[in-house]
Amino acid sequence: MNLFNRLLNNRDGFGAMELGLALPFLLLLCLGMIDASHMISTKIDYEQAAQRTTDFALARRPTNSNTTNYEAEARAASGLTADKIDVELFLECDGTKQSNFNTICPSGQASARYISVEISNDVPTRFDWSAFGKLIGYEAFDSTVTVTGDSLVRFQ
Repeated sequence: MNLFNRLLNNRDGFGAMELGLALPFLLLLCLGMIDASHMISTKIDYEQAAQRTTDFALARRPTNSNTTNYEAEARAASGLTADKIDVELFLECDGTKQSNFNTICPSGQASARYISVEISNDVPTRFDWSAFGKLIGYEAFDSTVTVTGDSLVRFQ
């Protein structure tokens, strides 16, 4: 009976046991923070590349609807291919978007010309979350996440 009472009252190792219970949760939290910080960092990079392109448009204002120079600038700033970049020049007359950038607004209407740059790419996560989802019987998100950075500037 003495051995049983000693084992029942023994508190040695409780810290290690609690750490063993909490460690999986702490590891998942840490891995999630690493993935989230990677996605946030990538979004900031794409936002800055889009803003660099709209700054370029402010410095070299477009005179027609040709966006080739701005697409090249966005490619250089982001390091992505042209299919990941969308550059649009558009005209608004009294707040209504027009289909032709080169037209002139009717007399009495306020005209505003804009450049919009959107950079979007599928970025892989650092860890395979689907394996963890299968482990607990839950469908996790894809192993790639679409990250987008955009910028819109009025230049006239």
